[in-house]
Amino acid sequence: GITQKIADGFNVGIDGFYKSSHSVLDEGQFGEALILSSFNYKRGEIYGGEFTANYDKGGFQAYLNAAYEWARGMNVSSAQFLFDPDEFAYIKKNWVFLDHDQRFTGSAGISYTWKDWRAGIDGLYGNGLRQGFANTQKLSPYETFNVNLQRRIQITEKTALKIRFDVVNLFDKVYELRSG
Repeated sequence: GITQKIADGFNVGIDGFYKSSHSVLDEGQFGEALILSSFNYKRGEIYGGEFTANYDKGGFQAYLNAAYEWARGMNVSSAQFLFDPDEFAYIKKNWVFLDHDQRFTGSAGISYTWKDWRAGIDGLYGNGLRQGFANTQKLSPYETFNVNLQRRIQITEKTALKIRFDVVNLFDKVYELRSG
C-alpha cells in the first residue's frame, strides 16, 4: 500500500492484498442454533483493496474508507459432518465464497472540535454477507449512522475527564449479519 500527503492535513491512501493458502479457516451457522461452528477449506484465496482518505485541520476532522474483497474456498477438509451431502459435494469441486465475504464495504465520518466540545457523525455500509446453499446468495445491503457529542473537563494539570453521549444506529435500521 501507499499513502500520499496531498495538502497540509489531507492524506489519501490505497492498499491491496492477495493471499493463497491451504487449510483456510471459516465459520458457518449450521441448523437453528445461533452458535458458529469452525471448519477448514483445503484451498483458499482472499484478495482485495482499500481506498482511504482523511483530513485533519484546525478543529475539523473527516475520513472516508472504501474497500473491495473477494474471499473464497474449495473442498471442505475438516468438520465435514456439518454439511448437507449435496452442498458438501458441490464445495468439493467448486470455489465458494467464505462466510465473511462481503464484496463492498465503506465507512465515513466527520467531527468538529470547538474549545472543550466535540461533535461528530459517522456511517458504515456493507453490501451484505453470504448465505444460502454453498454461500451462493447474499443478505441485503445495509447502512447505519451514529452521532456523538463529547465534553472534555480538565480536572488537574495532568488529568481530564471526558463525558460522551452517543446515539448508535440513529435511524434504528434493522440489518442481518446472519440469516439463521
